[in-house]
Amino acid sequence: MDLAKYLDLYLTEGREHLSLMRKGLPGEGPVPADGVNDLFRHAHSIKGMAASMGFEATARLAHELESLLGRWRGGHSASLAQVRVLEAAVDALDAFFDEVQRSSSDAASTDASQRVLSALRDCEGAPPGAGVSAREVPPVPAADPGVPAPGARRSCLKVAIDPACPLPAARLMVVYERLRTEVPECLIEPCLERVQREGLRTASFLLPVEAPIKDLARAIRDMPDVAGVELERAEPANVSAASGATLVTSLRVDAEDLDELRAMASESLYRLNQFESSMAPEERRRHHFWLESERAHLNRLFDRVLAMRLVSFSVLVDRLGRTAREVSARLGKPVRLEVSGSEERVDRGLLERLLDPLVHLVRNAVDHGLEPAEERRKLDKPEEGRLRLDIHRESEALLVSLEDDGRGIDVELIRQAAVERGLFTPSEASLLDRARLLDVLTAPAFSTRREVSDVSGRGVGLDVVRSSVESLGGHLEMASEPGRGSRFTLVVPSATTLTRILVFGWDDGVRYGLPASQIGRLYSLASAPLVWSGNRRFLQAGDELLPVLSWRQGPVGREGVGLRLVGPERDHILLASRVYQAERVVIMPWGQPLEMVSEWMGGALLATGEIAYILDGRVLAKREGD
Repeated sequence: MDLAKYLDLYLTEGREHLSLMRKGLPGEGPVPADGVNDLFRHAHSIKGMAASMGFEATARLAHELESLLGRWRGGHSASLAQVRVLEAAVDALDAFFDEVQRSSSDAASTDASQRVLSALRDCEGAPPGAGVSAREVPPVPAADPGVPAPGARRSCLKVAIDPACPLPAARLMVVYERLRTEVPECLIEPCLERVQREGLRTASFLLPVEAPIKDLARAIRDMPDVAGVELERAEPANVSAASGATLVTSLRVDAEDLDELRAMASESLYRLNQFESSMAPEERRRHHFWLESERAHLNRLFDRVLAMRLVSFSVLVDRLGRTAREVSARLGKPVRLEVSGSEERVDRGLLERLLDPLVHLVRNAVDHGLEPAEERRKLDKPEEGRLRLDIHRESEALLVSLEDDGRGIDVELIRQAAVERGLFTPSEASLLDRARLLDVLTAPAFSTRREVSDVSGRGVGLDVVRSSVESLGGHLEMASEPGRGSRFTLVVPSATTLTRILVFGWDDGVRYGLPASQIGRLYSLASAPLVWSGNRRFLQAGDELLPVLSWRQGPVGREGVGLRLVGPERDHILLASRVYQAERVVIMPWGQPLEMVSEWMGGALLATGEIAYILDGRVLAKREGD
């Protein structure tokens, strides 16, 4: 499989992990426990990504770095010399990423990186608190791009990549390699480093005058994701490609700029709504057409900005398939990955943040979940294990599920491991139900494995998955059946769309909201009475008895309202004192600590200038059950 289209994603994610590792380096002081855990997770993530892409040198170095950090997590003190080895290892990983960016390979191992690798292994074998001499660890020099000056060229091909292509820089690299097979003297402007770093969608390819430029143009035009090819007679280039002096034929917009543009569009909508609410009723009626026309225009602008950030989920599917095949080959377990919903389009930033937890889930499913082929034969199962990835939406939530048909999760083994690791006393552990025991799997550094391999057993995986999805304002759902397999579902609120909400509240004046798509109907409690049946309260709607949720923030009298929450199996009623209005808003996820509360989707700025707390009715209904 051609991995060139994933290089941008790999480099972006990897360098983000390296940047966070550098921020977490202790300097001269001791390494705090939380800092060690964060460094460990970043090293583990880099190892998994590199292994999935086939960059063995990077994966090997990250594995040794992970082992050193694992000793520190286990209680061994870190000497200053070992901290210096850690810093040198981060520099060595950075050099590997530079090499990948230049040559799409990390095979060019240097003496410096080999010495860092040896120093890491010496640290693993050293007694607690000991370490190699810091002088023995050489600095890793920054790589020289070595981009030659373009020289004098007469013919030029300008290639533009389709705006819908998720990895345009990778596609330009493919075009470059195609041209070089025909014309080895071909040069690219801007240089490859800049094309990759900035994710450019256009580039100029300089060719000798005698090159068959028309035939090459036709061949390039037929390649995937190429939107256009322009031929021109260029003047001799007197400026090096590295200087970036080239005719600007397109613009690249950073994700941060799109976020700012989205925020500006949202603020304009807010100001328009605020202006309308300040108008007298007669004025509002007279200017109704103008107000609606402006609102529709701003909504189109907002939706267009969002569409510019959307990419197909299929970008990740091939990557996850490669991860499954790589772990399958390493462990000798045949695996088949089935996918549904890969055509779903999601925000690119969200897709990139889902990559790491999904890679962890795939690796865990193949290693922990699926039985070896011999064992599956004895259980009358197909020798080939099955993984199923399903992507779909429910209301305003994106659900990404990974299911396997393996052995399932042994909750008694979790109970035993939890006691051995001191998380619970034997008496406390005996009281834990199945759901709580599954939740223990996501505790930091928890693992039921007694041996460590380069695939699993270090107590990292579900911890990363849970923290990643909660940082997005979502939550992790787990289900497992002994002998039949397990299912892990990432439930992530859609935080980058205009959503119509119903605003309600109680007498305290605080505003709450629910997505209008989750509400089937409103009932006046004056005409739809509340009745008791056993120890459960219901709302009587004609011949229906609808269960009432206990969640509310204040008393509700006969003047109150019942909001009917539409569920997959049964509808529920949420009681409120009053309903204020319905409007379209941008739901933004909360930061700490509210992001840890699964029923909160986020917050939204209302036309009145107030903040509304947006609830997820699906989570509320599921938590209380029927």
